[in-house]
Amino acid sequence: MDSCGGARVVKWLGSSGGLPPNETTFASILQKQGYSTGIIGKWHLGMNCESLNDHCHHPLNHGFDYFYGTPLSLMNECQPGGLIEIDAPFRAQLILLTQIMTFAVMTLVIARYSNMVAINWKIIFYSALFVILFFITWYLKYGFVHYWNCIIMRNHEIVEQPMNFEKKASQMLREVLQFIDRNKDTPFLLIASFHQVHTPLITTKAFTGKSKHGLYGDNVEEMDFMVGKS
Repeated sequence: MDSCGGARVVKWLGSSGGLPPNETTFASILQKQGYSTGIIGKWHLGMNCESLNDHCHHPLNHGFDYFYGTPLSLMNECQPGGLIEIDAPFRAQLILLTQIMTFAVMTLVIARYSNMVAINWKIIFYSALFVILFFITWYLKYGFVHYWNCIIMRNHEIVEQPMNFEKKASQMLREVLQFIDRNKDTPFLLIASFHQVHTPLITTKAFTGKSKHGLYGDNVEEMDFMVGKS
């Protein structure tokens, strides 16, 4: 997959693109052999083709019987108060353009009040309205990335929007254990793609500060605990 924006992954949940529907996956092969197949955690191989709900790239269309997790992956934007990094160069241009237009409108207002120019107030009003609408349009996209992208699905249903990170590790582990218990008497394939260890290294309170190696070490210890429990 090529990209002109510096990213070689699907960055937006509403984007079109992902793992081709005709791709043969390991899960689809085992599914045909009678295995119960599941994936819990990060998917990051796309969701839709032509509409917001066709789910053509969804795990359930690639050989998995069960899916619980995020269709994308972890991002800094998913963390409460996290730095917005997605489309950073383009977003910087939008911010600069908004500032320039705001400065231009303010200059017109000052010039009109000072009687330096004879400009109709309607022109100033509609110019200001355009700047406000322009700002709202792009801010709704980038200011709420955690809501648009950071969701949890169970099969085709959205069960968390945005996801709750403090509870997510225990929920992921519980889903893994329940899947194993449901299928313990039959052949199964389970892929557990935990959120650990992945930036922004969100670690639950129980493991924060436990490692001598900082936040990364805490995250590794939490993943080690989850793997051990599985």
